[in-house]
Amino acid sequence: MGSCTQKLKKVNQENAQKRQMLLQALHSKNQSIQTQESDKEKKKREKFMKTDKTLNIQNFILIQTCKLSKVYSVVSNGNKDQQISFQGKYQNENLQIVQNNLTGRIRTIETLPLGDKYTRKYMDNLLANTLSHPNITQIHEIFQDDNNIHIIQDYCSGGKLCNINYRQGQGIQENIALKILVQMIESMNYLHVKGLNHGHLTFNSFQRTDESENYYIKLTDIKQIFIKPQITFEQLLFFAPEIIDNDQEYSIARDVWSIGIIFYKLLTGNLPYSSTQVSKLKSEIKKGIIQMTELQFDKISSRSKDLLNKLLEYNPSTRSNLNSIIKSPLYRKLVSQTNQISKQSVNALANIKPANLIQSLFLQFLVSQLCQNQQNEIYQMFNKYDQNGDAKLSKIEIYDLLYQQLRSKEQAQQQVDVIFKAIDTDHNGTIDCNEFIRCIVDRQALITTPNLKVIFKQLSNGKGSIRKKRFMQCFQVNQKQTDEMFASITKNKRITFKVFSRTMIELV
Repeated sequence: MGSCTQKLKKVNQENAQKRQMLLQALHSKNQSIQTQESDKEKKKREKFMKTDKTLNIQNFILIQTCKLSKVYSVVSNGNKDQQISFQGKYQNENLQIVQNNLTGRIRTIETLPLGDKYTRKYMDNLLANTLSHPNITQIHEIFQDDNNIHIIQDYCSGGKLCNINYRQGQGIQENIALKILVQMIESMNYLHVKGLNHGHLTFNSFQRTDESENYYIKLTDIKQIFIKPQITFEQLLFFAPEIIDNDQEYSIARDVWSIGIIFYKLLTGNLPYSSTQVSKLKSEIKKGIIQMTELQFDKISSRSKDLLNKLLEYNPSTRSNLNSIIKSPLYRKLVSQTNQISKQSVNALANIKPANLIQSLFLQFLVSQLCQNQQNEIYQMFNKYDQNGDAKLSKIEIYDLLYQQLRSKEQAQQQVDVIFKAIDTDHNGTIDCNEFIRCIVDRQALITTPNLKVIFKQLSNGKGSIRKKRFMQCFQVNQKQTDEMFASITKNKRITFKVFSRTMIELV
């Protein structure tokens, strides 16, 4: 009898454990339903997220194996003002304007001799330090033939900053100068955070992306980040006092001073030095005296003067770095005033469709190839929402943005969770600029059949499908990542246009 009782007690205990497990399973299922994520979808998502949580989706450089002439045609341009300059001289044998035969996009092509040691160094650095910022010229493709390497990059049709129309005896309008300054600071801080610096910034290092009144700019002389040139008189004009006797000392403070001199010229129309001889100019710069006379600055606001003082601090050890300037109340207020909140961007956030890793990779490539100006506009919004200036959007910042529109704490919080599940592809708990751009970009206008055909042809290298080897080469991912991403959209070892098109249209 006792034995039967013990057995019954054991059975009851086992049944109780099973009920408890069943209740837990039901509870988990209810939670899954509440979050509108099925168990199957959840498993698929979890498997996909194990691919590589450190994968940073950014712009990519295509290494092309086909002939350059099959993809690009040289654009005839007789206007000398629109020719591309390099290190202050016209070098049409090195730089040309070309048009992509598939997309119709106008690009710049730089041709470098294959056997030159600096060419290889430049190439190695480009591939090791992919630059992905709306205010830095983007390298799109690299072609190699028997004698040369051809580097395809953005074309800025608005020309150099010196081509801006200045008021007689004055600089440009202060609000425009400030907008340009913000973009210079953002682009150079991006480099500094990556451990890079320029060291030879001049008034011609930046160019306007187009002729519009938006005044979007890009840092275009990116070669000098990796290959330091011989010093010209023009570059000397923008040198900081501490490097006059030691021009091989490359530092963040050096770039900060150069930005200050560029901003000075934007505001006044002049440089702070008058000497035309190298020795006298060096002496002037070493003194570090930057005149801000009443005649030049009587109509310039105190905030612009404050920014100039921060950028042109004589002592490099106390000169503000760009990151501290970006996080300062003065700068955050400036960004808040110059960039407007877009209801369209809030609606895009609120109605975002989630993208898995392979969709995010393809979407980023679409954006980089076809949305140059839209990237700049969205980045302006990003800066507006980035309240603390850390180049990331936290859940609190996204919540504040949504609450302004929804006026419901509960709805705003729910939407924040949905947004982060949808677009925080590297799972670091924040949204970076590239993730934000992929979210806000007008997907309906971007993901069209003609656009998809063009991009597919680029990614497949003109063949009928995207193979794994080509995919790994394009997106710099490993074999395991590639296998898992392919498995998420197809059972085959290659991606056909039908699969590619279906995968991308799901995001609209």
